[in-house]
Amino acid sequence: MKKFVVTIGREFGCSASEVGRKLAAKLDVNFYEKELVERSLVYMGKDNQPIFNPERKKPEKDLMHHFINEFDYGVTGTYYSEAAVKAQAFVIRQIANTESCVMFGRCADYFLADYDNALNVFLYAPFAYRQQHVSSAYNLTLKDSEKLIKKIDKMRHNWYKYVTGHGRGARAGRHLMINMEKFTVDEAVEIIMGSLMLKFNV
Repeated sequence: MKKFVVTIGREFGCSASEVGRKLAAKLDVNFYEKELVERSLVYMGKDNQPIFNPERKKPEKDLMHHFINEFDYGVTGTYYSEAAVKAQAFVIRQIANTESCVMFGRCADYFLADYDNALNVFLYAPFAYRQQHVSSAYNLTLKDSEKLIKKIDKMRHNWYKYVTGHGRGARAGRHLMINMEKFTVDEAVEIIMGSLMLKFNV
């Protein structure tokens, strides 16, 4: 069977990671998230160097900063460089050339734009839905959830714009966009599975 890759972009607070992991499990393929950044660092020869914010390794006194450090993995200011972008592109394409898989974030849709075996998915939801989900999932107040979502969205948007020149929610390069307010995690997985069947006969 021909190799295929599902890339998943998302807005923060959409249960997107759960969708990606469940999808990969149903397809019996690897799920790549932070590993894409880690492999890029190895490729650059910086896997033992503090390319990320060294403060993240210290105990967090501020709950908000703890979550920001957790979710901005790979998009801190110290990661902005042409060498880092090229390394990430190399790693993502190398994996796509080798195996079928699900890739989460890291501008994978952009790096695989010329791959006819890639299905690029974007998950989104209204702000109020995301705010409620983040508040419930991470035991935060609605006010703190709002601050966190806006902060993470801004970080990820800036990184995506830096790499691709497009806004993170733009339709360019996206094949399937799902409003997670309207579908459960399992339903979203089924929608993506159905699209894979139509596109690649998976």
